[in-house]
Amino acid sequence: MLGHLVRELDATAYHVVYSSMSSLKAFGLLSYLVTKAGLRPRRFKGETAHELVTHCRGLAKRSLIIVDDAHLVPDDSLEDLRLLTGDSLDQKSPFALVLAGQPLLRERLAEPVHYALAQRITVRARLRPLTDSEITLFLDKHLRAAGAKSNLFEAGAVTLVFQHSRGIPRLTQNLALGALLAAATANKKTVDVDAVQQALLDQEAT
Repeated sequence: MLGHLVRELDATAYHVVYSSMSSLKAFGLLSYLVTKAGLRPRRFKGETAHELVTHCRGLAKRSLIIVDDAHLVPDDSLEDLRLLTGDSLDQKSPFALVLAGQPLLRERLAEPVHYALAQRITVRARLRPLTDSEITLFLDKHLRAAGAKSNLFEAGAVTLVFQHSRGIPRLTQNLALGALLAAATANKKTVDVDAVQQALLDQEAT
């Protein structure tokens, strides 16, 4: 969903450096972000961070550095991100650093090793789970975006998806997709409770 938001931003107003490469090791993430910005990494990571900060400061449009799945980023890479926020405090920040991830991210940032980075995070937002009524709208919106003319999920199937996903959007999306595949395999025109149960069995088998 965050990737979709990035694509929807006005390119004339925003300079976006986006990464979902959560497995990159120390210096790897910083180098990747610099490369995505069209720059070349320097020999040392401090110089590389300064290169990106200076580049963003020289742009006329607002810069966003977005790290998706940040809860999976190794400790050393999180420390590298802190280098990006070490610019002079008496100047306006040249970019907005956005760390997006699952609830584990909040716990990791609370660890003493990341205290300096956590101090620099001024705004925190948490996406609450969807309610049972919002699940229906969530599924309907995704289906129509894919070209469906109507909601293919029966009421009982939606209830089961909600119960097992606990309203968490990513779990809802994964289970719903599995149920759609199960329904298609069974040549059903709608997704019923049996299709959702089959999707749950398939998830347990993987």
